[in-house]
Amino acid sequence: MVKSMQTAALKYAYFIHAAYQVSEQSPLQEEYPVFPAGYTLVYNIHMKDPGKGKGGLTYCGFLAKSNFSPDTSVTYVLALKGTNNYLDWVDTLDILPSPGPFGNNSGNVVSGFLDIYNHMTFSDPGQFKPKGLLKYIRYSIRYTDMQSDDDVQPMVCTGHGLGGAMATLFAAGDAYTLHPCRSYTYGSPCVGDPAFVSFYNALITTSERYYNLPDLVPTILDAFGYDHVHSGIPLDSLGDPALNWLPDCTHSLNTYMYLLGASPSVINSNCLISDIDDDVMIKKLSFRRRY
Repeated sequence: MVKSMQTAALKYAYFIHAAYQVSEQSPLQEEYPVFPAGYTLVYNIHMKDPGKGKGGLTYCGFLAKSNFSPDTSVTYVLALKGTNNYLDWVDTLDILPSPGPFGNNSGNVVSGFLDIYNHMTFSDPGQFKPKGLLKYIRYSIRYTDMQSDDDVQPMVCTGHGLGGAMATLFAAGDAYTLHPCRSYTYGSPCVGDPAFVSFYNALITTSERYYNLPDLVPTILDAFGYDHVHSGIPLDSLGDPALNWLPDCTHSLNTYMYLLGASPSVINSNCLISDIDDDVMIKKLSFRRRY
């Protein structure tokens, strides 16, 4: 069971990995250095970038659609990456609570995350001009495409870091207005208070939230009254003596992918310890005990 869960989690982590490889703001399908096999790009996703002035946007992911097959139903995947620097959003984040916009019982969510989410947009491939707000993206897809003949929800929401927080908000809103998606997040911070968590957990039945034990991001908002959705699935990069324990490495999506079973080639070279001596091991084991 655990192995099958990790297989699905690794599959959807590769979607986010494809988003991280993009350097252009409005890529065409062929401008993605890598793209998940068996899927076609539908829209690119952007978020508001305060550093670019009014109306400034920055690329943060995509919506993909599975290619037609007579044997399987259509699946859409919303993949959202985090920021290039894993804590870019922390300094300016408004951590005060705001009422969840998903109904009277949706609790409170982090104001800063809600503001980012409310300004996220989607656009056609090759176009930078927004076509609409991300939270309404379902209405731009043919509703008949969203039907499923079995119990598998036809939409998957996946995100890493800040993108995980945005995927969680999208999943909550989508479940409240239409029907729930399947959710896979990696290294996501807390998004809302316990009331929001209860609201989310009651609606989203397939939700796998992976966190690396030494990753700082999942715990960064714990002290402010916020909590995580569903029980998380722990990973532990400190259990591998070859992996660096620096914060940007413990939070890296590549590290999560490796811990989920990807080839060691996905690990960034600066996140590997090339020469492991006794002194390094003592320091690493000492660090591990603090977690």
